Amino acid sequence: MTPYRSTAETLTDRIRWATACLVRLVNEGRGAGWLEGSPIATAVDQAELHAAIDARIAITPADLGVAPMQWLAARLGLSAAELDLLWLLACIELDPGVARLAQAFGTPACPDLSVQIVQRMVAMESRQLDALERLGLIEVTVDPRIPHHRRPVRINDRVIEIARGELHLDHDLAGVATLHAAPGSAEPQVTVPELVRAFGSSPVPLIMAVGPTGAGRTTCLARAAASHGLGTLRIDTAALAREPGTLERQLRAVVREACLFDVVPLFGNLDAGGDHAVQAAIERSVRSFSGPVLATASEAVRWHQRPVVAHTVDKPDRAARVRVWRDRLVGADDELIGAAADSYTLRPGAIADAARNAIAIAGGEGAAVSAEAIQAGVRAQLGAELGALATRIDWRQTWDDLVLPTDQFEQVIELVARARHRSTVLETWGFGAKVGKGHGLTALFSGPPGTGKTMVAGLIASELGLDLYQVDLSKIVSKYIGETEKHLASLFEAAESGHAILLFDEADSLFAKRSAVKSSNDRYANLEVNYLLQRLESFTGIALLTTNHETAMDEAFRRRLAVQVRFPVPEQDQRQQLWAAMIPASAPVEDDLDLGRLAREFEMSGGHIKNAMLRAAYLAAEDSTAISMKHLRSSARAEYEAMGKLAFRHAA
Repeated sequence: MTPYRSTAETLTDRIRWATACLVRLVNEGRGAGWLEGSPIATAVDQAELHAAIDARIAITPADLGVAPMQWLAARLGLSAAELDLLWLLACIELDPGVARLAQAFGTPACPDLSVQIVQRMVAMESRQLDALERLGLIEVTVDPRIPHHRRPVRINDRVIEIARGELHLDHDLAGVATLHAAPGSAEPQVTVPELVRAFGSSPVPLIMAVGPTGAGRTTCLARAAASHGLGTLRIDTAALAREPGTLERQLRAVVREACLFDVVPLFGNLDAGGDHAVQAAIERSVRSFSGPVLATASEAVRWHQRPVVAHTVDKPDRAARVRVWRDRLVGADDELIGAAADSYTLRPGAIADAARNAIAIAGGEGAAVSAEAIQAGVRAQLGAELGALATRIDWRQTWDDLVLPTDQFEQVIELVARARHRSTVLETWGFGAKVGKGHGLTALFSGPPGTGKTMVAGLIASELGLDLYQVDLSKIVSKYIGETEKHLASLFEAAESGHAILLFDEADSLFAKRSAVKSSNDRYANLEVNYLLQRLESFTGIALLTTNHETAMDEAFRRRLAVQVRFPVPEQDQRQQLWAAMIPASAPVEDDLDLGRLAREFEMSGGHIKNAMLRAAYLAAEDSTAISMKHLRSSARAEYEAMGKLAFRHAA
């Protein structure tokens, strides 16, 4: 077995060899007259010179972990001549004496060796040079003014690093790609046989895991690769350069590094941004990669050079969610794990993020994680995704503050029960297979302003322990074609992955009736409504819609509603309850308040009663007295007139 040789010893040998090569060619050129100057005197006789030139370090399995350049050659299948060329160019960069000799073949403006000189010095065919260039090991200057045989050749910095013994991932891929060893058995995602079999397909395919972000797509692919003993080089497709030259260099590095580290490239979110130029460049670049290529995407993409094996990653059921939560929250009791799995129908990736946040909130590894810490952990990972399109609403009112007729109140309770027991009914009891699509929960609250529609949405979120996000329609709706749909897709996906409740206030502006197509504006408006209908069909989260104009809503939305609650203007006895509910226990009030009279005289909804009570409180504070009937009737009259109604002034 060939003995190990250190990187320093190998480099010393190669510098001596490169010097001998250059001296020989310089003397040959000067002797023949195609180089100026006198031959270089050398003390090395011909036999010793040839021995130095022909010196080789055997490439054996024993050397692969020690001799970096031999490791490079073995991984990439380089010939002895190709390895010689890389060593020659590396020595020029690493040793000043070798660099000075190389200048004899260049010009002050271009000191690099040309293609012609390289091929003369190291017997090599043009196709071998092309192969080294495709792997990103050398760079040949492209200049149409210069004939190909005279173009300068330089070595890639990555090879110089390897010659020095630096065996890390290429710096060109910093922030773009990361190396991952094959996952161990502790990973929560089970292996998918379909993906495992695809690794043995011929011709080699593009293997895709299709589904929403955080659904466990990457884990599926990583475990399939691990079943063949392979790790992954994970590339963030969105982080790749858009400038063609830089993009091509990065993709060459991806293929080279995947070969060097014996891993498979995994392009994350291959369809991100819909940039077809990037996808085409990726497909071109991996032609030289002999193994399968992996990718995640929201929808399957088509490649022309490779067959595509696509596997849809479904949303995990309750048992899978319990398994992931238990894996991430080691030591947590079963009741807490079960409650988390029921309350948050998160995907594996989102569970991992939420659990990590919850552990940090609870005090770090080993600390007891509470339900409140889990809720805060979910909120933390969700805020960044939804914050750009919706605003989280904190609600301080309680069910005691709600005044509704019995029928409407029972509908609200049914809505809470639907949300709380969805996992039991749809998954454990099997009703999900019967209803097909539409596992989400969409409800419409309709009625005049101030009847408590938004308040009920907040109470439901508090009851379920979920966050309520009010959708900012000004950020959703765009005048640019397709942008509104893109924003809605991001909104629904984030809400599903974090299991937040979406609140569409004044939903009739977005869910309006489709109109007859008389112009291009009508066509695109109808497309937006059609997209909403399709997305609600597949939505698995909770969406609450409020409207003051129920008749303006498209009829197709009504068929997709789980619950519709009509909030009426409160009757007299309900108005009296609302007046009483609006008075805080700590507020100073006179004993003779006649709330029944206020309810009888002023037909107002709860929102207006709240405003009137607040007005009365400020009037009383200004008078430095307790809240009296005088304050209440004055403020009620002002609010009534603000509603556009006529208020008669009765004697106090």
